[in-house]
This record gives sequence, C-alpha cells and structure tokens, in this order.
Amino acid sequence: MTAVWRRRLVEAGALVATLGALGSLAGCTSYTGSPAHQIAEWASIATVTSNNQLVVQDIAALRLSIRKDLLKDVTSNCAGLAFDAGTAYDNLPTPDKALTNELNVAYVDFTNAGTSCAAASDVHSHPVTAAMATIAVGVVALDQATRRLAAAGVR
Repeated sequence: MTAVWRRRLVEAGALVATLGALGSLAGCTSYTGSPAHQIAEWASIATVTSNNQLVVQDIAALRLSIRKDLLKDVTSNCAGLAFDAGTAYDNLPTPDKALTNELNVAYVDFTNAGTSCAAASDVHSHPVTAAMATIAVGVVALDQATRRLAAAGVR
C-alpha cells in the first residue's frame, strides 16, 4: 500500500468519524414547526441533498464502468457507493417515519450492494449482477424519498 493510499484511508476514516458524530447529533435534535419545516430543518443539518447527489453520481459512474467493461473502475465505484451511502445513512433518523424508512431502504441497499461488488473479480460476475439488482430497488426507495423531500420544500 502506497503512502498516498494510506493517507487517503486515514482521511476517509477521519471524515467518517466526523460525519458519524454529526449524524448522531442530527438524529437527536428536536425539530420545530410544521412537519414539512421539521423535514427541511433536518435536511439542512444532515446535508441530505448533497449526500444523495453523491450516491446518484456513484451509481451513474458504476453503470458507465460496467458498460465499458472496466473491472478496476467497477470495484472502485462500488467501494465509493458503499462509503457514500454509509455516510448518508449516518444522518438517519429523520423527523418523518416514512421518510426515514425510505431512506433507510435506499442507503442499506446501496451500502450492501457496493460492499458486495467492490470485491468482484469480473465485471459480469454474480456479485456485480446481484449488486445492480439491489441498487435498482434502492433507487426506487431513494426516488420515493426524494419526492417526499420535495413535497417538504427540500430541493
């Protein structure tokens, strides 16, 4: 392992610890106002929009690397998806039970799929195929959550 990779892993670990602590605070915060305002307040603290954008970008990059048949990119994008989904998951729960459930399904699916396909030995292997099926389920849940967030004024 090179010094650059070691430094990146240390930086990633520090980032995860920091985001996890912030996520814990977000889950313990009392929100005020209407249900929509509570969701918007949580979303702002949890940076849910940017977290979800990272996950969507990871999925797009993964799909592209599969189409291009680039194993190294597939495994890297899978690992990135698992990391970014885990970061987003750390911000749960939300003030809304249905939103929490939808995001939970999405983030857990993305984390499990990313972890599974990160160890793939072939682009066309079962771990990659199964991961893409799991990601598809997660995308549906994320879409539902995104609609719920938009209804609360979160863009």
